[in-house]
Amino acid sequence: MNRKPFGKGMRRVLCALFALLLSGAAAEAADTLLPAMNVSGLRLIDSVDMAALEGREHIIDPANARSGTQTILGKNAFVMPGGPGAPFRFVAVRLGAGKGMKTGQAYVLRVEYPEDAPRSYTIYNSATETRRGFHSGATLGDALKMPYVWSNPESLAYPLSGRWEAWTCVFEPHPHYPDFPKPGKRNQTPADGFWVVIAVYNHENDPVSAGLALGTISLYEAPPHERLALRLRRPPAGLPQRHVFWREEMSDGLLFDQKNPAFDAKKQPDWYAAKMRLAKFLGFDTFSRDLLEFGHNQGWDSSRYGSNDWVYQSNIPWLWHETVKLAGQYGLYVLPMYEYCGSIGGSKALGPQKRAQTLGYKHKGPKGRDDYTHIHWSEKANVDVTDPDFIEDLRKILEITIADERENATFLGAWLRPRPAGMPISFSDRTRQRFDEDTKAQTPTTRQALQSNRALYDQYIRWWNLKRRAYFEAIRDYLRRPDVAGSDAALLFTGDPSEPGNIIDSNAIVTDDAARFPGVKTISPEQVVAEHLGLRRLTAPSGTWGGWEWQHAVPAADPQNYKETPGIFLTMPFSRQYSVADPEALEAFRAKDGLAMIYHHPLNEHVYFSDKLGYFVVDFELAGPYCMLAEARALANGDPRYIGYLYGNSLQRGFPQYVRAFYAAFLALPALPSRRLDNAASHPDVVVRAIPTPKDGVWFAIINTGMRPAENVRLSAKFAALKGLQNYLTGKPVSATAPLSLYPGQVLVWHAPGRAKSAKNP
Repeated sequence: MNRKPFGKGMRRVLCALFALLLSGAAAEAADTLLPAMNVSGLRLIDSVDMAALEGREHIIDPANARSGTQTILGKNAFVMPGGPGAPFRFVAVRLGAGKGMKTGQAYVLRVEYPEDAPRSYTIYNSATETRRGFHSGATLGDALKMPYVWSNPESLAYPLSGRWEAWTCVFEPHPHYPDFPKPGKRNQTPADGFWVVIAVYNHENDPVSAGLALGTISLYEAPPHERLALRLRRPPAGLPQRHVFWREEMSDGLLFDQKNPAFDAKKQPDWYAAKMRLAKFLGFDTFSRDLLEFGHNQGWDSSRYGSNDWVYQSNIPWLWHETVKLAGQYGLYVLPMYEYCGSIGGSKALGPQKRAQTLGYKHKGPKGRDDYTHIHWSEKANVDVTDPDFIEDLRKILEITIADERENATFLGAWLRPRPAGMPISFSDRTRQRFDEDTKAQTPTTRQALQSNRALYDQYIRWWNLKRRAYFEAIRDYLRRPDVAGSDAALLFTGDPSEPGNIIDSNAIVTDDAARFPGVKTISPEQVVAEHLGLRRLTAPSGTWGGWEWQHAVPAADPQNYKETPGIFLTMPFSRQYSVADPEALEAFRAKDGLAMIYHHPLNEHVYFSDKLGYFVVDFELAGPYCMLAEARALANGDPRYIGYLYGNSLQRGFPQYVRAFYAAFLALPALPSRRLDNAASHPDVVVRAIPTPKDGVWFAIINTGMRPAENVRLSAKFAALKGLQNYLTGKPVSATAPLSLYPGQVLVWHAPGRAKSAKNP
């Protein structure tokens, strides 16, 4: 439908209303499900009714795929049905060609779909080379049978709305991007428009899905960036803060592709600037990116300590410096991530010396190399945490990438995530000699003794874990120097190198209805919690096979050794609902200064293997309010201080109203110890946590952990005794006796002024 252009004054008013709708204040005021992004006041650039594709440039693949139109919930839809025998398939359409699109301008992409049946979708936006998936109902989302990893599948009966809904994202087109199909040379510009490709898995990988069903796909011009940014209200200065951050694994290759660039020379920071603007819109407060990937330099200058002789130089060594300056300008904290396995370079590099050695010493790697695992590309270098040389080695990297940049942005600390065998348990002669010296062994400890004497082996593992903690403490102490990141700097350590996270020890589907998967091993969510299966898996040694030493390549998490250690966080993996359902598991990973949790996405790498789609990785989210339900349950059951995301593809979200609402609430809470209040709400799914402060009053997080809206919720009568109670995000008074309505995963943040004693036993 054509829309008449608005006058400038009216457009400013509508843009302001658009921003207000997406603000934390609007989210907190919502009584039921949040409305999708209101695009009624935005300029419509292009639109296509997918049930009437004639005359539009489009592709249906395979060409003989079952497709057509069907009336669903009273509206015509383009469909590609699922069911047994359904193949991989997609539909693609070009939008925005000749419509005046430009780089640096934000746009809104809106995809209408029906929630009449469980369905999964993957959406590829060629203008940003991003893929994002979403799924509804009891679908799995991530593929059931991936080529390389097990995806921790979970199938739960999420309620379907029975209405037409909208997947919506904000994006900025790159200056250059590929055409479609068979993405190759980046010969397209915003003037050419871009392709929207919506794909679905075959039945084998998506057995619950009813297939693809689409309504209208529309493109709008978004409001200016300053109006899009979510206005966060943080706790008062002096109180510890919470943080939300992300890291991308497979997205930045376009920056290093000099023969086929997405950005003109010296313009690569523009890519990060667009990401930061998107992050500000979604509500992230912290920027992260990997500075070492499998140990290799990702855009910082190593010349101070030897350049290629120490750490191989990047072809864009100035990139990190410019990126940090951008983060500071956008008001984002910075938490750089390092896949550290020792410096990788020439004669001064420690990593390739492979000072950490296996217990079996079987030399099973290429050319007789002493490798821990069969993943040979991850075995080129390693760290022996018992060797003091590696403290100085990592310190020099942190000096260049953090200390030298501290004037350009505020650093939270550092995030370490070694890949397989990057920081393994070492059994070298030197390491065993250190063990003997520390334990005052009467006779030298041999490999044979460790293999035959279980008690000695267990003692060695306990000793190594404490040596690793001492290594982290030395790094933390450096970070906390006033000339580095300051006294509150944190060191986050993600010891799980897998993409999906080793969250449960079984090749089974966690489901609330085993009948959905006949002939397949299933586990109920209740069993996961009752038997603490997640915690058992997270803290158990890795399984191994074929004489390899995975149990030493990826040492088991030992969170119990960090309970009283300030400033160091062993991160807890999560993703599925069962991964945040066991309070004991979350409590086990709580350190002295709080809990850090990392959402692991399993990549879905090469699941859809087609040259028409190019290199395929995609991250999935649940549809509607359920896209933040895992985070809400984590807050209710464990109260994390840090929430991070390991994206396989680029940062993007499809239901931003719920993302923004959660982050606004989460980041408004002080990062102080909280307690879950018993019998605080009348609804069994509503959890209330209290966070007392020494002098700034008490914060309350009121959380709907259920899958359905919680209606007519009454709080304990003791809340009525609190004076000055207000909604912290809006600053408006609230009535503790009035009934509440919360959508699934909604978090209300209330505040009572005064000292902590006023909040006793509310």
